[in-house]
Amino acid sequence: MDLKNVQIKGILILGMLVCASLVTAFSLSPLGRGTYTYEIQTFSSYDELIDFLNSNYENYTGYGWLCGDAPAMEFSKSGRAEAVDNNGVGGTSVDFSNTNIQVEGVDEPDIIKTDGTYLYVVADQKIFIVKAYPAEKAIILSEISLESDVYLSNIFITKDRLIVFGTSYKYPLDYDTPEYCWWGGISTTVIKIYDITDRENPEIVKDVEVDGGYFDSRMIGDYIYIIATEYSYNIYSVREGNETINIPEITINDVSRKIPADQIYYVDIPDRLDTMTHVISINIYDDEVNQKSFLLGSSQSMYVSKNNIFLAYTRYDYVYPLINSFYSSTEEKTILHKISINDGDISYAAQGEVPGRVLNQFSMDEHDGFFRIATTVGNVWDQDVKSSNNVYILDGDLNRVSEIEEIAPGEQIYSARFMGGKAYLVTFKKIDPFFTLDLSDPYNPKILGKLKIPGYSDYLHPYDENHIIGIGKDTVEALDSLKESRNLDFAWYQGLKIALFDVSDFENPKEVAKIIIGDRGTDSPALYDHKAFLFDREKELLVIPVNFFEISDEIKEQYDDYTGSMYGEFTFQGAFVYQLNLENGFEYKGRITHLDDEDILKSGYYGYWGSSSISRSLYIDDVLYTISNSMIKMNNLGTLSEINSIKLV
Repeated sequence: MDLKNVQIKGILILGMLVCASLVTAFSLSPLGRGTYTYEIQTFSSYDELIDFLNSNYENYTGYGWLCGDAPAMEFSKSGRAEAVDNNGVGGTSVDFSNTNIQVEGVDEPDIIKTDGTYLYVVADQKIFIVKAYPAEKAIILSEISLESDVYLSNIFITKDRLIVFGTSYKYPLDYDTPEYCWWGGISTTVIKIYDITDRENPEIVKDVEVDGGYFDSRMIGDYIYIIATEYSYNIYSVREGNETINIPEITINDVSRKIPADQIYYVDIPDRLDTMTHVISINIYDDEVNQKSFLLGSSQSMYVSKNNIFLAYTRYDYVYPLINSFYSSTEEKTILHKISINDGDISYAAQGEVPGRVLNQFSMDEHDGFFRIATTVGNVWDQDVKSSNNVYILDGDLNRVSEIEEIAPGEQIYSARFMGGKAYLVTFKKIDPFFTLDLSDPYNPKILGKLKIPGYSDYLHPYDENHIIGIGKDTVEALDSLKESRNLDFAWYQGLKIALFDVSDFENPKEVAKIIIGDRGTDSPALYDHKAFLFDREKELLVIPVNFFEISDEIKEQYDDYTGSMYGEFTFQGAFVYQLNLENGFEYKGRITHLDDEDILKSGYYGYWGSSSISRSLYIDDVLYTISNSMIKMNNLGTLSEINSIKLV
């Protein structure tokens, strides 16, 4: 063992003593570990896989692997899914809203789906099938419950099929053993496909379970693609010198098999391969199930086009030793893995990296064979190294071909949206710069315009080719005296802000309309979950769920030195409904709630987030449906008068 590795192990042992029971959120680059081919490789046998994991285990014990010896693992058995029996009826053809997705033709799972006649709702760890249209006769037709140890995530529906995703958590029987610290059980991803031709009697036709927790999925045509991840220490661990080996398994309709060694791939890169990522494709209508597994770094964000899955995670590099400090970050990178998909076939395509960290799936995009990604480097509160933002363009092999760097130094990305040859970027520290970028020439990207306005946008949504909707927060700049005392230039978040940007003159974007909802404390799931955002341009309809806080005029008058730091009082939770068009901007139409007065009174300082909190909305024909974990409410789309409601819990 060379001296450098001895030094590294010594520091890692010290880190274990300091952080004995913590899982680190960063990756450490292995220093001085030879050369790497950067090529995709597979294992010829399970012995070769275990040797590889053992080598990684020795290099990384104590950082993200184990913080003590792992016990041998035994697990309780789980049952099978059962569907509640009922009778169903056929559908009709009406206008209805779909799930808000990023890429046309690439469906995303959600907790609520509709086909224009029925609603399929995940609530209270069940799937409810509801005859929803016409609204006056709405009724629950059936309920589907999974095993007690399966946590329901989301669903797809297509034609006469319902696809259900969940994660099963299995814990070792000696979980409370004090001689080790271990932060979770072994997880498996559960995929169940039901024939719902008879909605009152859904019948399971395919049952798939694979090792690893459910990460995300997409549906393209007749195929669903599922990502499941598991830590490598769940596959290989050591206790008192004894090895525990759990080769990953996949079970299809009660028939289990170990994943063949030659279907487990790794990329020979200087990185900690602490996570196995399982990629599964399933043909919804036949017996075709394909699966390949990849030893990769932790998957944190995913973007999917019609032909490729892009998995991204952030790696932080550290240098040792440092004077007056245990470690210091020298670089943060986003590691990218490209996996090609085509009619169920799965193949590893490329690996790449760019500086900085990615915000979410909307910070990534594929267009005309090029991959575009927006990242932030550093943090706004770092006084020594200013944060900055970048846009990188990579070719099909994930080699960088161009970039725009050092965008808005001292700020960080709050939202991004790529639309063909154009892109939009919002950064923020105390004011909202809204950038317009020309990416039509991938080898020569340019920032063409910038608009500075108070507030920021967490999510950007296209209104049309020349207008963008932004939803985020309004802000008030902090007083100079407070900024000086904190040694930080910042602004106070206020209520929700929804803005309409005119980008027809791409070099001179304008904010042409805006609304502010509530005071400081007001929030919405739509800020971090785009599926909570309902917009239809033809219907001039915009609906978002809101947790509403407000400060009375009397209180504002009472505090003459009101500076924006004061929180409002919670008074409402529900869906805010607006009419939106280019002529009149935002016009408030009303709001809908599932709460009663007692719910408001019981709510605490942080507002109401219970089972009656509206999280989704959709329309079928001229009816607006709002959904919480306890209720479906139906209101006339024009007048918002209540038509009907159904209790789920």
